[in-house]
Order: sequence, then structure tokens, then C-alpha cells
Amino acid sequence: ANMAQPFRFGVATADHQCEAYDGRDDVRDVWERVRGLVPRGRATDFWNRYREDVALAAKLGCTAFRLSLSWARLEPEPSTWSDEAFAHYHDVLQCMRDAGMATVVTLVHNTWPLHVQAAGGGAGILDDGFPDRVARFAAEAAERLGDLIDYYVTLNEPNQLVYGYIKGFWMRAYPMPPGQPPYASSEQQMHDVLRLIPNLFRAHARARESIQRARPQARVGTNPLVLGLPPWLQRLVDRNATRLQSPEQARRQAERLSQSAILEGGKVDISIAQITLTKTREDSALFSEPYYTAHLCVLHAPEHTFAFGSQTWQGRIGVVSDTLPATLIGGYFPAAQVEYYPNAGAAAQALRGNFVEAVFDDDVTLAQYTGNGLQLTQLPGHGQHFAIAMAFGSRSLLNAVDRALREFKSKHPGMPDVLNRKTIAQPAHTEAASHPGDASGRRRDPDLDQSLKRIRKRGVLRVGVHPGVAGLCERDAHGAYTGLEPDIARAIALRILGDESKVQFVPLRGEQRMSATRSWVQMLYTLRKSFAIFGTLLGTNWWNLGMAGELAAFLCPADCVGTLDYVGLDYYWGVPAFWPGQLHRLSAAADFRYANAPVWPSALELILNDTAARFPGKPIIVIENGCVTSADGFSRAKYLEAHIREVQRARERGIPVEAYLCWSITSNREWGLHFDDNSDFGLFHIDLDNDPDLKRTPTESSQTYARLIAESTAKAP
Repeated sequence: ANMAQPFRFGVATADHQCEAYDGRDDVRDVWERVRGLVPRGRATDFWNRYREDVALAAKLGCTAFRLSLSWARLEPEPSTWSDEAFAHYHDVLQCMRDAGMATVVTLVHNTWPLHVQAAGGGAGILDDGFPDRVARFAAEAAERLGDLIDYYVTLNEPNQLVYGYIKGFWMRAYPMPPGQPPYASSEQQMHDVLRLIPNLFRAHARARESIQRARPQARVGTNPLVLGLPPWLQRLVDRNATRLQSPEQARRQAERLSQSAILEGGKVDISIAQITLTKTREDSALFSEPYYTAHLCVLHAPEHTFAFGSQTWQGRIGVVSDTLPATLIGGYFPAAQVEYYPNAGAAAQALRGNFVEAVFDDDVTLAQYTGNGLQLTQLPGHGQHFAIAMAFGSRSLLNAVDRALREFKSKHPGMPDVLNRKTIAQPAHTEAASHPGDASGRRRDPDLDQSLKRIRKRGVLRVGVHPGVAGLCERDAHGAYTGLEPDIARAIALRILGDESKVQFVPLRGEQRMSATRSWVQMLYTLRKSFAIFGTLLGTNWWNLGMAGELAAFLCPADCVGTLDYVGLDYYWGVPAFWPGQLHRLSAAADFRYANAPVWPSALELILNDTAARFPGKPIIVIENGCVTSADGFSRAKYLEAHIREVQRARERGIPVEAYLCWSITSNREWGLHFDDNSDFGLFHIDLDNDPDLKRTPTESSQTYARLIAESTAKAP
């Protein structure tokens, strides 16, 4: 292939994910705090250690480095620019240039200053003034730093920003900031999405114009996230976007995504039964905010002072089968001999009989067995949050349960306040105005679906419980249920039915605690979810469709079409075949379960071919591609090998791919997720939680990437 530019391999990172928190919030800092996500803290301290990471990239053979500018640092107040922050980024970019690297600079990387979010009465990026705010920021960056910038990315993954305004019926929360008020209907959600999409196109186009006014030769583009789908399915999905002729048609699509047509109710309406919130369980039910935090512990005799979780202890340890601790025990005690018991009482009895030396579970379960020579030792790690489960599609019920939980917490200040979930800088929103009161004067939660109507018609709330745990749920001598969980159930009944006595308790054991919230309709869930994702505008690559002039003007204004100097794309996951189970796996990435996402390398060449056909003559850059520690049978090293092979095939066929950038140079703070193998994309590993020195450690994938770069360079003419 005759390429105008030498092909470049590079690496990438992002300001919020790697720069240490400096005490000044961006919109993501607030989002992570109020949603109870993991704050970035020191992150990788790239702000101070960028020279080290640039040197690592250069040693790999990289000739491009992507970074993003912190808008919140550069413009701490409206139209007030920080000379100090600009000087810092000048030094960073100069360091990259000195290392022989082209610089790829992202202006808005999934976060923005709080004053931008507060603009327009809290409208933020929906505000009519947002495109001009981005353009002013872009102009300032181009004027001050443009002599050191080779490529601009105006908006990172613009097609993902819509998920701050609309959520699927299976999601308990909005995946991205800023989120919506709690009672936003599907129509209201899509109304905001239809404000956002043209606003993003305008923001990009005006930013490009202002950059090129300051730097006429500047190359400006974006990097929509592209999913790998079978070509026939991709064409079908794209028609959902290209055939839309009016906002009303788009709003009708929203119901498929945010509202389940069939209620999947089961034996109980809600289950408050010491259910630990996990990503796997979120695949089969909606969950409330957590109401209690348990901690993993070991029950043992005082004379046993061995280091629990030391990875080398070879004793005998008991655990209750078919529980979350049973799935975790291998990570805490890989060398131990594990014995499984039907319940915690049997495990404690085995401990007293010296059949095991310890029992592994949470403190809630084990506390009742302490004393008489046994004690608890808490293990390091994150707490286990207990939450209330209910059927998918029960959005009205979820809102009522969360509201009742918050009221309950406010009346019981001693109760563990696990999370305080709010939305960020929204327009004024009063519940009293949004839903009427009942005859008693209590405000009623609005009916977004049939879940509350069904309970009110029945006149009783059916609640699954798990009795036998002191303090949480027990039965007294008269058969009445007592403890925190029954008290919460009564508070929910009071909110929904106006009478806390209108509760029918249903004792549940084991997996019944989850399954009792669902009916046989749950079998249709994966099909329903796939249809919701890929049967709407939002399941398409609407950004590139707009740039190619294939969208109606109400989505992509005519003056924004074609405003690209190169075509960027991010590709991670794909499925080669259409069947609900496969598409359901593809949604794992949208739910931040990256280790569960499906890997399809061949899709990358298909996407590059399609991109070249849609934008003839435009150079193409793979701005992000990478993998967590392992996914779908691929180690990160094997993943890189497979995908880079597809890029090389495309280039051999004449596709004008100019660069490939691996995400990411080091382990990063991945958008509020706990740091583990599911969130670590780093070529160089950093133990973010436990290493105060934040040492960069080479991995198999960094060695593989260096080899692939060297082999490619040797082949180059």
C-alpha cells in the first residue's frame, strides 16, 4: 500500500484515569463520589511521572502517544485559563516530541469542568452554549500547544456519552455522568438524547473550525466506539438510524431500550435476603442501592494466628457451598484444603469438632458463632454490599424501594450508610410536581411501568427473606419477623401502600433468594435485551453515519457532515454470529464486565474496510484497541497479536490505516471500577491499591507489543 504517512504504533492514556487528583473536581470526580465508585486518588501519578511512561513507550518502539488534556485543570473557572497547567502540558508534549513520537491529543475525554455542567441551569452538555464552550477550549489549546500537537481528538467516544441520559431496563443506574432525575420517563430520556446528539456534532465541528483557524494544517477527528457485528446485522442495525425521519420516531425507539414490555414478576416482588451485590447477579435481577455492608472474615480459634489469605497457608477451611464466599475462597486460600457445608451452622460445628481449622464467610453470617473459644478476623479487601433484588423492568418499584431506603436511613442515623447516590447538577426537579399524592397526602411514586400498579391492586407487598441471621432477619417466639431487613420491608410497604403491615414475608433459601423474583418470562430476557440494544438508534455507529451524511438533519446538522481530517475508531469487542446468547455477551462490556466480553479479531478488518468505503480518501487511525488481563480465552498478548494482524492485512489491501494505538500504556483507574484483572488494560502493570511506589512492571503483553512493532518496522519499505 502506498501510504502518505509512515505507519505508527503507539500507546494511550487519559487525564482522569492517570493524573493524580489535585483537590479540584471534574464531573467524574463528583460522579464517582456520589455513586460510591472507586475514586482515582493518586491514579498512576502520570502528572508527575510522564517522563517515565514516555520512556517506556519509546523503549517499546512506539512512535505515537495519545493523552488527554484536563479541561478542569486548564479552565478552573469560566474563561479563566491556567498558565501553569498549560505550561505543564507543553512540557509533556515536548517530552513526547523529543522521544520521536507523534502526539494525539484528546480535548474532552469523558469528563468536563463542573462549571460546564452547571451552565444553562444544570443542562451541562445539553446546553445550547456547550458547542461554543468546547470551541473556546479547543482554540486556547491550539493557540498555546498547537505547535506540539499532530492529531486532535475533539470528543472521546461521542456515541457513548448518550448513556449519561438514557439507561436500559436492566440497568439500576446510568452508566455515565451526569445521570437523570429518578423519575425520568423513557420519553424524557430520549428527549434529552435528541438534544445531546446534534449538540455533540456541533461541538466537534466548531472545535475543529476554531483549531484550524489557529493552526490551518491541524488534523482533527474523533474516535467513536465500534462494536463488531456480523455485516448483515450491522447493515440492519444501521437502518434504525438512517431511516429515522423525525424525533417522534426516535422517541418511540426509546421504549424498547428503557422499558421492558413484559413484567417478569415471580413468587415475590422483592427479595431482602442478605443478597450480596455482584456483577454476575446483576445479569439476572434489578438491584436497589445497598442497605448494608458485610466484610469477609475467618472464624477460628485464638491459637490459630496464621496469616489468613497469605496464598501459602495449607490448612483445612470450611465454606458454605453455593454462596459468594464459595466462589471467592480460591483467591484467598489457593493452597488450603476446602471443605463445603450446607450452611454456616454446620461449618461452625465442624470447626468446633476440629474437622477444619477455620470457616470463611462474611461477618454478618459468622458473628453469631463467636464466643466459646472462637473469634473473627476480618480479611483485607472491599466490603460485600447487600442489596434488594427485584425483576427486570420494575423501574417504578426500583425507584420506590430506593426512596424508601433513603427515608429509612435518614430515620436511623446509626445504620451503615453504604452509599448516597445522587445525580449531578441537574435542572431544578421537584418530586411534588412530578407525581401526585394519594388520599392520605403521601406523595406517590409515578408509574413508569406496571410494577407498582400490580402491588397496589393486590394490596400486599410480597417480600422474600432469609431468616436465621441475628440482627438482620430472625423469627421471634410468636413467629413474627424481626431485624433490619423486615423493618426495611415494612418501610417499603408504607411508601407503596401507605400501611407498613401490608407485607407478606416468604422465607427463601440459597438461590431461591434470587430466582423467586422472576417468572418463566426470564428465559426471554437475553432476547429482549439484545433487541433493546441493537433495535434502536443507540446500537448503531451513529457518529460515523452522521459524518458520512447518512443521518437526518435533526440528528446531524448539515454543516457538521464531513468535518473530519481523519477517521478514528475504537474497537474492542465483537461477535461473529447472531444468536441471543452471543449478543448478550457483547453487552457485558457495556456493563463494565470486560473480562466477560466476547473477542472477535476478524471484525477489525471488516470495520476498517467499511470505514474506508464510507470515507474514501480519508486516513484511518485505530485510536483504541486493547484487552484486560484476559477475555474470552485471549490473554492481552494474544489479543494484541490477533488484532494487529488484522490491521496489517487491511493495510496490505490498500486500506489507508495510518496508526494503531494500544490502550493503555499502564494500568489505569478505569472509570471508578475496582482495580483487578477485569479493569487492568496496562501493558505495564501497576499495583494501584497496594504499591505506594506505583512501580511500572513489564508484562508478557508489553514484550509482545515490542516484538510486533520491531517485526513491522523490519518489513517496512
